[in-house]
Amino acid sequence: MANWLVRPEGSENPFALASAADVLTALREGIIRPTDDVKGPSDAAWTTVESHHEFEEAAEELEEPPVEEDDSHLDMNPLIDVCLVLLIFFMLTITVASLERAIDVPESSPDGAATKKMDYKDIKDQVFRVTAKMDLDNLVLLIEKEPVKMDEIEDKMKRIIDTTGRKQMLLDIEDNVPWGTQTAILDAAKGNNVHKILYHPRSRR
Repeated sequence: MANWLVRPEGSENPFALASAADVLTALREGIIRPTDDVKGPSDAAWTTVESHHEFEEAAEELEEPPVEEDDSHLDMNPLIDVCLVLLIFFMLTITVASLERAIDVPESSPDGAATKKMDYKDIKDQVFRVTAKMDLDNLVLLIEKEPVKMDEIEDKMKRIIDTTGRKQMLLDIEDNVPWGTQTAILDAAKGNNVHKILYHPRSRR
C-alpha cells in the first residue's frame, strides 16, 4: 500500500501517512499545517497541503476569517485631550477676569506724595453708596442704606442712577465678605456704566 508523504514547512525530513484520509485528519487536528508540503502516491512533485486538490477545500475551511475593522469605533482619546485643554483654558480665563475686576482699585498716589483723605460729605452728591458686610454668617447688602438682594443689585443701581443722576459708586465692603460678592457688585456697576468706583477707607480690597 502506497503511503502519503508529509514534509513540515522548512524541513527536509518527511514522514508517512497511510492514506489521504489520515492526511486530512492530521490537518484538521493541527498536526500538520496548510503550508506543509505533501506528496501523494501518484504525485510527481511536492506541493503544499493547501494547494493540493485533495485537501484544498479542507484547508480553506480551516483558515481564520479575516477580522473586519469596526468603522463605528471612534478613538476618544484625542477628543478628551482637547476638552481638557479647553477646560483649563476657560478656568484660567475666568479666574483672570475675576481678578481683574477685584483688583480694580483707585490709582495710588506717587511715592512720597501726600494722599488726600476723602470725606463722604464732600462727595455724597456725586456717588451712591454700596455697603457689604457680614452679620454672623449672613450677608448684608445695602444700597443707600436700603437692603437689597444680590440678584436685585443691578436693577437697584439702575434706579438709583436714573433717579439721582449719580454715576460714581462708593464701595464700603468689609474684609470678611466673600470675594464673589465684590465681583458681583463690580459686575453690576459695570453693567450700569458706572465710570468711577471709590473705596471706603476701611475697605482693604
